[in-house]
Amino acid sequence: MYARKLIAHGPSSLTIALPFKWVQKYGLEKGDVVAVEETDQGLCVNPKASERKKDIQISLVGHDWPAIVTVLTTVYRRGYDQVRVRYETPQEYQDISTSVRLLLGYAITENRKGSCHIKSLPSELEQDFPTLFRRVFFILLQELDDLSENLDAETFKSFYHRDADLNAIVNLALRMINKGYIHDRFQELHLFHALLILEEMGDDITRFTIEAAKDGKGLKTGLQHCAKLLRLLHDGYFQKTIGIMEFYKQYYLYWPDVKKSAAPVYDYFTKEKGKHVFYLRSIVEKTIQLAEILLLPQIEEK
Repeated sequence: MYARKLIAHGPSSLTIALPFKWVQKYGLEKGDVVAVEETDQGLCVNPKASERKKDIQISLVGHDWPAIVTVLTTVYRRGYDQVRVRYETPQEYQDISTSVRLLLGYAITENRKGSCHIKSLPSELEQDFPTLFRRVFFILLQELDDLSENLDAETFKSFYHRDADLNAIVNLALRMINKGYIHDRFQELHLFHALLILEEMGDDITRFTIEAAKDGKGLKTGLQHCAKLLRLLHDGYFQKTIGIMEFYKQYYLYWPDVKKSAAPVYDYFTKEKGKHVFYLRSIVEKTIQLAEILLLPQIEEK
């Protein structure tokens, strides 16, 4: 903890000196811009997120396609702005190039024999994290709505690519968290965990379409239950219209206030069977988990 004396600066302003070690750590100089935000814990000063550049050098020699995707996605999520990559074969470079195209804002800006340079380019999406986070919900809700309206083979075929689009948005949101766009440490951890769960929900939808393609009869109600709960979560978090208790009443078998009636969502999923239903139930359970992550802090704030 640092103690600093307030210094008068003009007729209506007070200033403090920033700790030298902190300034040195982030390479700040006279004239640089920092982000100042008022939180419940006090006044928070952070290096401006977009100006914190991180470089890394990696070797992908001997890596296959899944390994290359995993490594580059991890580097991207951790917020690196410039990546120098060593590779050996034309196939390795092809896999690197394909992987980079899946990472929003990344581009190969230089390529020599055996090495390439990946750089982060400015993106309008990086300016507003809340909008980006909300977009993940919209994509999932649109997928569930489309499925409930059209349970046919042609509809199922597009969902692998739609999940890839969702993953690209999630990866960018995780990258923004690691680059410091969320200044509250408690909120940062909650949002990071929430994004990983939302990504898994997208995977559940894709797996559901694979199983439903074999037998997709009678699943409209289950899809509507999933969409209803996810929409409740969206409204509860972004518009603060409901609390966590609404989710418990929807899903848990009985609740003290309403002992005479079974929870509708739970009641449905205890009766329906099949592998495709398993993935819908997984989406519902993840939504309840997300509600506990995102809505419980709101109760504590009150």
